[in-house]
Amino acid sequence: MSDRLKPLFGGLAPGLAALEKRAAAAQSLTEKVRLELAEALRPHLVSAARRGDDVVVIMDSAAWTPRVRYGAQAIKQRLESGGEAPIDKLQVKVRGRG
Repeated sequence: MSDRLKPLFGGLAPGLAALEKRAAAAQSLTEKVRLELAEALRPHLVSAARRGDDVVVIMDSAAWTPRVRYGAQAIKQRLESGGEAPIDKLQVKVRGRG
């Protein structure tokens, strides 16, 4: 890296490392949630992420959200028994794959 760019990019490493860690955690949680969903719902899971003590599950269509909400308590319990930190509530939202 040239000396002129060092001040500009030198401080990015800690922020990028934290972002990489958060992305890996979200990917891991997404896969854990996918395994807890019914087979028919799995392809429609976009992502899952922690928001404080809550887990937010994103589905690709509103058509699937009632089924996920109906099973939310069981999913929450299975995630916690599988080693996931305590979950206050599991929220289900919709966002298409973009």
